[in-house]
Amino acid sequence: MGVRTVIAGVLALAVLAGGCAAAIERNPPPNAQVAQQATLPDIPGARTWADEPPKDVKKAYRTYLKGVPQLGASAPLVDGRMQIDILALSGGGSDGAFGAGVLTGWTARGDRPEFEQVTGVSAGSIIAPFAYLGPEYDDELKQIWTQYQTDQLVVPQIVTGLLGGESLADTGPLKKLIAQYIDRDFLKKVAKQYERGRLLTVGTTNLDAKRPVVWNMGAIARHYDNPAAVQLFRDVILASAAIPGLFPPVNIKVSSDGKYYDEMHVDGGVTRQIYVSSIDVPFKSFDVLYPKPPKRHLYLVHNGKMTPQFGAVKPSTFQIAGESINTLMLYQHKGDNYRIYRMAMDAGADYNGVAIPPDFNHAYKEKFDLGYQRALFEEGIRVGKAKEWRKKPSDVYEAPRVATPAAPANPESPPAPPAAEPAPAAQPAEPAPAGPETAPVAPKAPVEPVAMDRVSAIETATPR
Repeated sequence: MGVRTVIAGVLALAVLAGGCAAAIERNPPPNAQVAQQATLPDIPGARTWADEPPKDVKKAYRTYLKGVPQLGASAPLVDGRMQIDILALSGGGSDGAFGAGVLTGWTARGDRPEFEQVTGVSAGSIIAPFAYLGPEYDDELKQIWTQYQTDQLVVPQIVTGLLGGESLADTGPLKKLIAQYIDRDFLKKVAKQYERGRLLTVGTTNLDAKRPVVWNMGAIARHYDNPAAVQLFRDVILASAAIPGLFPPVNIKVSSDGKYYDEMHVDGGVTRQIYVSSIDVPFKSFDVLYPKPPKRHLYLVHNGKMTPQFGAVKPSTFQIAGESINTLMLYQHKGDNYRIYRMAMDAGADYNGVAIPPDFNHAYKEKFDLGYQRALFEEGIRVGKAKEWRKKPSDVYEAPRVATPAAPANPESPPAPPAAEPAPAAQPAEPAPAGPETAPVAPKAPVEPVAMDRVSAIETATPR
């Protein structure tokens, strides 16, 4: 039974059992205005609403990018313009093994760039900090995605979850795993790269506000001497991967008008499966942050299959609800992917996307199955070495090319002598009246032009 099928069943049972479940105490912001103004006072620039474009991008980024002398300051120059390489890592649960493998294979190929911006959602948030610090952390990625199975990451608490608890599983082991790799020294390295003008961001969903939040992990990392900042860095990653219903949400302390509240954050994939910028505005809006408009290269790693996978659905509540959620999230991912593609085309940016090949069919027995994840990691290495990037979403319609007449072999040669005049054709006789065997042929209707931007279904990762 898939994870989202289980989640759907839990939600259904929660509705039925909600009347007898004990409420979980917390201190949320009392209204939308307080939620809007809430901040982390000790860590300025820690986050922003992803769905709230600022009126003045330059001013907003001066506030947001604390400690950064110039965005892209370390980027290479190509023809006098900065080359900005952006890596976006999607959600996908255990399929994150694919993205880890792609980066490892790309390193082995020898042409993996230093990304000026790295973004991560859900499983991608666990990969993103290591991808940001570069190939020297490939071994850590391999360990995380190929050495830990389900019971080493989560502890089932089915009964508690069904009777009104926060989730079906406790993520205590996953918290310890994140803390094992993310410590003060790790944050210090992230801070050093951030001060070079490089960005690392992670997406979560503020469940109280029902809005996407993007966390500036570099701004948080600059406070590496503060244990609270180290814990916040870990909590943001855990929250981004907190699949609702399956994993517990993460409560983050915030302040508004001198009062403290706790926000509830869950999986960033609830609001965005993948993203390439902290706020949803055209790329050209960011050009004011650079001396000259930069050259952008986008690399989207989808931790999942990008095409729908057929599977007959059993006529049961769990199966119907679960597969409906699967399909909903798939097409949300399609929309995110196409929006990014259009952003790239409108700005003249270079779009590249990669995903688990449709013919990868290794079986798995549990959510975090080591056999499956190791096979998927190796498949990612193969894809990364081969550099199998698509230049557009697979389902974006492309009109067939029309053959053009071939040019003469030697245009400077004299023209061929004219052919002898043909004998005059006989004058046609008067047309006979139309009859059963001589009916006139109706004129053909004009062919409608094909819309170049039409999309039937964009290639995206199929959640499991």
